[in-house]
Amino acid sequence: MAGGTAAGAAVAGAGVYGLTGLYEGSAEASETLDGAGEMSGGANAELDGVNSPEATELTPFKDPLRIPPTLRPGNRGVTEVGLVESRIRLHSQMPRTRLWTYAGHYPGPTLEMRQGERARIAWTNKLKGAIPVKAVWVHPEGPGPGLLPYNRPGSEGAIARPEIDKLTAWTTVHVHGGHQNALSDGATDYGVTPGNAQLAEYANDMAAAHLFYHDHAMSVTSLNVQAGLMGHCIVRDEEENGLDLPSGRYEIPLAIQEVNFDTDDRGRLNGQILAKRIAFTDPMPGMLPPAAGSLAPFTMVNGVVWPHLEVKARAYRFRLVNTSPSRIYRLVVLDEETGKVVRGAIKLIGTDLGLLGAPETIDEALSLSPAERADIVIDFAAFPGKRLKLVNTVAGQTPGAALPDFAVPFPEVMQFRVARERNAPYKLPTTLSSGFRKLRPEDVPEGAVERFVVLTMDKTGGMPQLWEMQEVPEKTEPGVGIVKIDLPGGTKTLRRTGMMFEDTTRFFAAADTWEKWTFINIAPPEVPIYHPMHIHLMNFQVVDRRAIDSSGMDYAAQGTKKPITTGDRVPVAPEESGWKDTITVNANTLVTVAGRLARQTGKVMYHCHLLDHEDEGMMRPFVIMPSAVHEIHSMQMGMSGDTGDMSGMTM
Repeated sequence: MAGGTAAGAAVAGAGVYGLTGLYEGSAEASETLDGAGEMSGGANAELDGVNSPEATELTPFKDPLRIPPTLRPGNRGVTEVGLVESRIRLHSQMPRTRLWTYAGHYPGPTLEMRQGERARIAWTNKLKGAIPVKAVWVHPEGPGPGLLPYNRPGSEGAIARPEIDKLTAWTTVHVHGGHQNALSDGATDYGVTPGNAQLAEYANDMAAAHLFYHDHAMSVTSLNVQAGLMGHCIVRDEEENGLDLPSGRYEIPLAIQEVNFDTDDRGRLNGQILAKRIAFTDPMPGMLPPAAGSLAPFTMVNGVVWPHLEVKARAYRFRLVNTSPSRIYRLVVLDEETGKVVRGAIKLIGTDLGLLGAPETIDEALSLSPAERADIVIDFAAFPGKRLKLVNTVAGQTPGAALPDFAVPFPEVMQFRVARERNAPYKLPTTLSSGFRKLRPEDVPEGAVERFVVLTMDKTGGMPQLWEMQEVPEKTEPGVGIVKIDLPGGTKTLRRTGMMFEDTTRFFAAADTWEKWTFINIAPPEVPIYHPMHIHLMNFQVVDRRAIDSSGMDYAAQGTKKPITTGDRVPVAPEESGWKDTITVNANTLVTVAGRLARQTGKVMYHCHLLDHEDEGMMRPFVIMPSAVHEIHSMQMGMSGDTGDMSGMTM
């Protein structure tokens, strides 16, 4: 990787877009607002740089961070956001990249909404032509020294995916973590084609939080997100406004995302997004091969590879979200001069769905799986004139070290260039959310509906699967889809009732009621696979996490030959300790979450947020109904002889 930290172009002045137009960033696109919203701000919308391939390596920290403009939809009328193609430079040493974008920006405009104010948005698909992502298959190992194939730029030696080359835009927008009825939730099978719009209403009946929005179209979510369809969303409330947290230019959302690029015949990076899917066998005509997730060597922050940010020697609030298809980030702050970790530099003030009760100091690393968020404060007052960098690291390894034969070839994420002028240190509020309470198992209401989901492998032990389970009598004989597990409260026998999205819906729930979900990740010892599990329309906390002994699983027989056993509790990290909508379930662990479903209703989803896993079947629907309707529905299922999901019945 090229060395050096050459200064990049200065951050451009903020542009302001008034009530009469919504800038879409492409010459052929022009949108109008109906007075329902306004867009303003944004910096470094376009980087200067080369117009043809020149570099085989990229220089870290050369370019300034891009800050997307803010779009305030308002609470009257409908705000239209066009999905349009744009060409945006992701690093100054590469030509511009062809992308699909929201309103011409990458990331899309940051939606800013207020608690209790409904917003209505028409997401209009104006995209033309084939998807701008080049997709290929690679095998997990390759000849010769250097980077493993999936961490190597370029498609040389890869297997083409002609079925992807034919894709045109089929899109549906999901506001991740938001409260919206199913019709507005971006259901995976509710995609719209070019020339059509998705009309959505967002209730915003929730505490202040950093959400994000992204495409959610069935079978192509990963590709559409890699093509550029994602953006930040921030909900504000009065409690947060009264805390005097860093705001305005000192509050910055950061979308962290892995990325790879294709190369020309001379190995020079041409800027085209390259999706390398790891395949264990060669593809057969008309069939997808067994495959793992996609990993990539470079890291973008807000659509710039390894950017830098000029900061004052004062406190900043950063709203982090991992928008990667697969990669976990384990973030630390390093002092460039000493190469040492700046311990305690990161103060955690919130998780996925809002503020903690009090700040937490991150002594070492802050971990974020895909879709997880962290609300942090870094006070640069103690570092005037210094250069700090945010890097990705692996537990047990030297922070900042490259690991070219492993999953983190280039650890760089971004750099902070601190001004020399000194300022007084910032004092965080001792209380953030006065109403926050950490849930304990005994705090979960006795009547909470209990659900079980097994995350496991297919018969070969190589492809991940999601099994939706129903509790059955303990005396049930072993067989296909039968899992016995020894839990602290006793042995449970579970039967598989669904595996693919298209299987019969079995989970039915009553709106605004408590639920407790247990995810059990059963994996062979040699497969350290993780699954960040996301439940739509449910704010939850982790109430239990345990190691499990999964040696009782017989993958060929698709069931247990002896009960899965549970061990001691595994600690919950500070960044997992608040209200969340996504939780990482590591290999051979069990995670139980509990919380209250939203008031909104309809058929929504839960799924793994490794986007390739989601696209290939690790997603199931569930239906939320008004309580009275749910009771009648349960009676009707009983009359028909189909008891369905017994755990969700109220009779």
